Amino acid sequence: MSTSLEEEDRRAGACRETSAPHRPGRRPGRRATRLLTAALGLWTAFLAAFHALTGRYWWWRPMELLPPLAFAVVPLLLLGLVPLARGARPRLAAAALCCVLLGLPLVGLNLHALPGLGGGSAVPAGAVRVFSWNTEYWSDGDDPKAFYAFLKAQRADVYLLQEHVSWDLAGHRPVRSDHVDELRAHFPGFQVAAVGEMLTLSRYPIEDWRGLDSWPHLPAGGAGMPPDDSFPDYYRYKVLRTDLRIDGRVASFYNVHVPVQLDISMNPASARFTAFMRAQEDRRKATYRALAADLDDNPLPVVVAGDLNATAAMGELRVLGSRLRDALPACDDLLPASWPASGPSLWRLDWAFTSASVKVHTYRMVDSEGLSDHRAQALTVTLPGG
Repeated sequence: MSTSLEEEDRRAGACRETSAPHRPGRRPGRRATRLLTAALGLWTAFLAAFHALTGRYWWWRPMELLPPLAFAVVPLLLLGLVPLARGARPRLAAAALCCVLLGLPLVGLNLHALPGLGGGSAVPAGAVRVFSWNTEYWSDGDDPKAFYAFLKAQRADVYLLQEHVSWDLAGHRPVRSDHVDELRAHFPGFQVAAVGEMLTLSRYPIEDWRGLDSWPHLPAGGAGMPPDDSFPDYYRYKVLRTDLRIDGRVASFYNVHVPVQLDISMNPASARFTAFMRAQEDRRKATYRALAADLDDNPLPVVVAGDLNATAAMGELRVLGSRLRDALPACDDLLPASWPASGPSLWRLDWAFTSASVKVHTYRMVDSEGLSDHRAQALTVTLPGG
């Protein structure tokens, strides 16, 4: 009897010795499960907050500057880590896939660029060539000859140009700039409309034009009025409408520059940084309201293009996209981006929209050849009846 008990003890000890090395191996798997569960929970909460808060509150604006591609990359990385977890792989994989699906609409992918789904089409004779570009303070710091040579090389019919202005770096303020006569010399036969920092150049006759006044759309008691009176029109007019007569038809071209959300040169912990963000939020919303009010009363075919300082993830673009059509389906790039122009461009800050009656044949981003921090937009359109 005692011999049998001793034999059982030896067997039990052998089992313990054999299984002991496997115990530490279980802990990393459980730890990976906990960490991955926490990461997915945090990312899901962030996505929910983003969808709820985007385009609504000034204090959420820094979150909106996340590169849109991150909304797909982050959950895909988490999905790739699922095999490291134990015991909950199906649930974690399902959660990661849900995050991918929730994030994809925010990325700005152009599915029309995939084979057989769309992209650019043949450009018919008589199509209008539109070129929209944030010039980055016109030709400040650049060779003016190269600047105008670049513009002429685009061979556009209509130029929608932003930042026709100089900038006082020390005083952190805009300085009025006037290059209208230079443009007329470089583009004989073209007509020019300019207000504030906005300038439109057209080889078609300008029937009418006006800057859209954003000040009536500022909130009472807000912070959106200009900080000084040196160049008030810079803050007042961020949309320039020109009505052009094209082959007997009239269409409206809106040149837009929505104010940037924040100034990265400021100390984020300073009261000045916060005050600037709040003022810019008032100006951004006033710009969109001025544009929307004018579109409501405009029966003409329209083209809207410019630097909107917004990405596909931001809420205000969904509102604009619900009433106009994005030019993106005519683009051959899967993920078009316009900023920064140098290095990998991760943000599409520049946009083009048209009314439903306007046909867009081609749409692309154009390298600005070091003359601006923004890539330009080039599109060809046909007006109704054309």
